[in-house]
Amino acid sequence: MKLTLLYALLLLPFFAAAQNEIGTAVYFDFNKHQLTPAAKATLDSFINTAAGQSAIELRGYCDAIGNNAYNDRLSVQRVQAVKKYLLQNKLQLAAFNITKGYGKRKPVNNNSTAAERQANRRVDILVSSAIVTENVSTQLQDTAVKAGSNIVLQNINFIGARHQLLPESYPVLKDLLGALKKNKNLVIQIQGHICCLPGDVDGLDEETGLNNLSEARAKAVWEYLVKNGIAATRLSYIGVGHNQPLYAYPEKNDTEAKLNRRVEIKIISK
Repeated sequence: MKLTLLYALLLLPFFAAAQNEIGTAVYFDFNKHQLTPAAKATLDSFINTAAGQSAIELRGYCDAIGNNAYNDRLSVQRVQAVKKYLLQNKLQLAAFNITKGYGKRKPVNNNSTAAERQANRRVDILVSSAIVTENVSTQLQDTAVKAGSNIVLQNINFIGARHQLLPESYPVLKDLLGALKKNKNLVIQIQGHICCLPGDVDGLDEETGLNNLSEARAKAVWEYLVKNGIAATRLSYIGVGHNQPLYAYPEKNDTEAKLNRRVEIKIISK
């Protein structure tokens, strides 16, 4: 009875304090990323509630069992399972503003009981009516965008503390690739930014052990474009670290951190 009540409370909208936002959560079985019948029922109800909204955030979590690398992958798989189900049920790809797996790094409790561990095996869903930024191709058609202009690449996301791109990044990269192929004179600089560290520092890239995370992430975008046919002479990349935050350190919430942790392109010529 207590466990049932706990689940019922957890399924209540948990972002009520945010104006014009609604939220819910779906839960997973131990060591699984497949949606349960209960999770699908929750998502079906959510889809009706979210109709007409334009910005969806998915955040995946795990319990404390297992190492960080394994749980990072599992939390991303859970996010992707939810995203796939929502897309199959009429929500639009452009609506997804943030999709991120946190592994076991942000538990809502101490993971000391079976019920607490279950509460951490979930994907949180946040929806707001925020406007989704136009894609790169559209922005480049604006006559106000010229040499020296910067464009933020929306939804370029990486595994935490690594330069490995997450699947939701590829629609944005394909759009940028198409813009470069269409605009033969376009030359850009790719700029990587990080969040959540003070002063003139860069982050640790756990894949390489080097303190150049922002540069490594910018290079990952550069490598994708070169691999797909864009001449390296039209591209360059740099790591900016935390030198140009949109929000001052320390970031107050996940939204500020996400906006600071970004990839931009600077137009060199077009």
